[in-house]
Amino acid sequence: MTVGGPTPDAKAYRRTIGLFASGVAVLAVDTAAGVLAMTANAITSVSLSPLLLLACVDRRARIHSHLVPGRVFSVNVLRDDQEVLSRYFAGGWRDRPAPEHRFEAWSGAPRLVGAVATLRCVVDHVLDGGDHSIVLAQVVGLYEDDAQHNPLLFFAGRYRRIAPIVAPGLAPERWGPDGASIYFDEWSADHAPSREHESPPKPDPGDSGR
Repeated sequence: MTVGGPTPDAKAYRRTIGLFASGVAVLAVDTAAGVLAMTANAITSVSLSPLLLLACVDRRARIHSHLVPGRVFSVNVLRDDQEVLSRYFAGGWRDRPAPEHRFEAWSGAPRLVGAVATLRCVVDHVLDGGDHSIVLAQVVGLYEDDAQHNPLLFFAGRYRRIAPIVAPGLAPERWGPDGASIYFDEWSADHAPSREHESPPKPDPGDSGR
């Protein structure tokens, strides 16, 4: 279905881009008044050398003024039973006690205890992104929770959860068996995907090589 005219409106754009499924994270920074945190799903890995990610932050968010070059902050990946924390840190919480949660100090960045993973980041550049700022940051620390939780997902305006798919005869793994790399595996109509990580096929014993 085609939506809108030559220039889509913001509502149509938001609905369509929402079909790109994402994880859900909480950005957090230590301030003189305590930890400031916000829910975000506009987070993208940018580079492996150096390690860079970006996060898009609404200019109206209280955390926005604290994300300046050189500032340390954390990206906390929420697990699939932490939807309530996502709603809380998104500001959708009125006249109710805060849901149970705890941040602990982690080399200058507040780490959300119980998150699937946390990345400690240092702001490199802050770029103009319309009504948001694009915060480009160096990743300087990594933490993965030992418990085997799956991440919370967001798709088409709703929270979602992973449904494990296990091929017959394969033991289930924490993150699945495929090991795909979105950085190197490309596809086009006239070029098959790269298989550089696979071993070349062994010749048939009966093949003479001719």
